[in-house]
Amino acid sequence: MLANYFKKNIDSLIASAVGFTIIMLFTHYGGIGISPDSIAYTSVSRSLISGNGFTEFSGGPLVAFPLFYPFFLGLVMFVTQTDIILIAPVLNGLMFATIIFLSGTLLEHFKYKTNWYKRIILVIITLSPSLIEIYSMLWSETLFILLAVIFILLFHRYFKTHTTTSLVIAALVAAMTFDTRYAGITLIATGCVLIFFDKNLSWKRKLNHTLIFGSIGISFTVLNLIRNYFETQSVTGMRQKGITALSENIEYSGNVFSDWFTFHFEGHLFFEIIAVSVMVLFLVFFIRNINHWKSYYTYENIAVSFFIVYVLFIVISSTISRYETINNRLLAPAFLPILWISTCQIPKWRNYMPHQKLKWIFFAFSLGIGIVIIGSYFAINRENLSYINETGIPGYSEDIWRKSQIVNYLQKHDELFESDSTIYTNHSPAVYFLTKHSVSTLPERVYKNEVDEFKQTSYCLLVWFNLDNDPDLLTLKEIRKYKKVEQIKSFSDGAIFVLRN
Repeated sequence: MLANYFKKNIDSLIASAVGFTIIMLFTHYGGIGISPDSIAYTSVSRSLISGNGFTEFSGGPLVAFPLFYPFFLGLVMFVTQTDIILIAPVLNGLMFATIIFLSGTLLEHFKYKTNWYKRIILVIITLSPSLIEIYSMLWSETLFILLAVIFILLFHRYFKTHTTTSLVIAALVAAMTFDTRYAGITLIATGCVLIFFDKNLSWKRKLNHTLIFGSIGISFTVLNLIRNYFETQSVTGMRQKGITALSENIEYSGNVFSDWFTFHFEGHLFFEIIAVSVMVLFLVFFIRNINHWKSYYTYENIAVSFFIVYVLFIVISSTISRYETINNRLLAPAFLPILWISTCQIPKWRNYMPHQKLKWIFFAFSLGIGIVIIGSYFAINRENLSYINETGIPGYSEDIWRKSQIVNYLQKHDELFESDSTIYTNHSPAVYFLTKHSVSTLPERVYKNEVDEFKQTSYCLLVWFNLDNDPDLLTLKEIRKYKKVEQIKSFSDGAIFVLRN
């Protein structure tokens, strides 16, 4: 039976193998892509293996991010007995391949489907620069997207049975997703919305199922936040208020959607229209499904519900709280739903054509659009891969960091870190990743207590990088206002200073 299943999905298996190979190619030169977030996850997973709990490289408990992803990385390290930095390309390649295969499974069960439609969508997913970017990096989004796809499969199972067991299983996956990224609360909201509008449930069962699903869904993260509070008297660490207007975040979202579908247009108004139009169309699609019960209990409806909730969450939360500008990374979990939903009616429209000739014309037109998107994706990937094979994936695994003069000096002078002096830097994740030593991060100027503590330090060293400076951290100019700064070593890409009061 299993053999027949894989035989039926041979196209999905081939696409999965290609996807895995692509991630291997993108990570071949310099390894997996590393960002500051990646360093936090890496250090915690290593700490778990060494028996020191959920502790970051700084020596403090991890509170800025949920715990499940570093726990997952630690589990992989335990099973493979290999450091996560070394095994990450294979791990990410396998997760990407799994997502491609599961997408093929979903497409097989769409209300309207044909083999040509399924295979074109599989190729688009496999060559998607959006997903390739994510799975070339050591980011929690890699696990988040996989769990989101699994959730859609499991919630459809619940729709078919409406049993408590199927609901609990879907809720457990939602709980893991929520504790992978706080944006995972969108899966819980999606499930609750779908239960609320389910016409096959009485109001009493709706209430019971919502309580069961919601309480299990938030359980892991609630325990996580309680632990954070007892560790640091803060549930998610220090957060800054948003500084980006709602209209700008809508525009940024539209820009990302345009990139996904290779729309080569510019203009604030155009991007805002794209974002609003997509949301309105998807809302109309969902409302229509509520009134057509056969459409309501489909994979497509679960996907459109998740897309609406997720994108609204990202746009609103980015307006309220400050984090990076809305980009592909933040919206990547919405890529598969928007691809599925924006194309799932194509086989139906072809069947509606009154004449065979019109059907062939429509088929040729749809195929042409697919080929254009695939060709654009291929060109983008070729250009990105060419750059990566010369310099590495942008981030701390890039040559500009790995071959840095100041990094090379730090790697050869361990005695610098063995002194009793406190060492500050404007890139502590880079120092940890490239030298395996932990140092203190310069404080962000908005946190007055940390700035005051830094000012009161009578003597310390400062390792200063000229690369990718964080504008929120204290600058050299600001430091010179209240400390004596003496340069003891100079490099083309930074310097080492002694700071005295």
